[in-house]
Amino acid sequence: MEQFLGRFTSVSDKAAGAGFYKGLLTAMIELGAFIGALNQGWIADKISRKYSIVVAVIIFTVGGILQTASMNYAMLTIARLIGGVGVGMLSMVAPLYISEISPPEIRGSLLVLEELSIVGGICIAYWITYGTRYMPGEWAWRLPFLLQMIPSTVLALGILFLPFSPRWLASKGRDDEALQSLGQLRQLPVTDVRVQQEWFDIRAEAAFHRQTNAIKHPDLQRKSKVNSIKLEIASWIDCFRKGCWRRTHVGIGLMFFQVSLYQSVGLSLTDGT
Repeated sequence: MEQFLGRFTSVSDKAAGAGFYKGLLTAMIELGAFIGALNQGWIADKISRKYSIVVAVIIFTVGGILQTASMNYAMLTIARLIGGVGVGMLSMVAPLYISEISPPEIRGSLLVLEELSIVGGICIAYWITYGTRYMPGEWAWRLPFLLQMIPSTVLALGILFLPFSPRWLASKGRDDEALQSLGQLRQLPVTDVRVQQEWFDIRAEAAFHRQTNAIKHPDLQRKSKVNSIKLEIASWIDCFRKGCWRRTHVGIGLMFFQVSLYQSVGLSLTDGT
């Protein structure tokens, strides 16, 4: 929009090197998301899925404030990088938290609903930006940056009223708290046979994960910051080892070749069919 280009002249079509600056501005949020997603694993394990969502929202809000108040290209670029970190953290931990607290029979539906909500939010953001482009002055582009912080703030406040993940509690050896959390989530007494069975399954899975981790990386089990960092790196490397590398490649391939995949099932990128 013209109001945006009036403030950030380096990305206007008439500016020298506009293509590079546009690409850099766009890539910053992707770079931030990569950094955020890469680090959210150990953060979610350390402080819980619940509080890691709050941390992600705080980082995203800082980025949103800086984007709204941006006065030059450099400030906007850094702001998008910071905001991207929050986006990456949320994109990793939100589905993790949903999958860990949801009942098995509707877990897939809730994860699909999360993706649907993301797409719906993107569509709403596009229409908001389309509407604000007709506003006079710089609020035409500042307002969309400001409005994005409203749903994130609702998320941060709402998550505080939800219980901790029973699986995270079990992984920390807090089995009694895991049982209480599970009963609260299922809205059943902790003595109910269904709650007890799921609690046993969660504890068994947590114990299996600890034993498998100890077998794979016996030299990294001693509690220390150095070992924690090494174990986190080793866990990422495990994704490309025998037994896991096929699933990792399928996940990567779906992202890289999704256009070809859509075309192979008869979807067109031009006519919307």
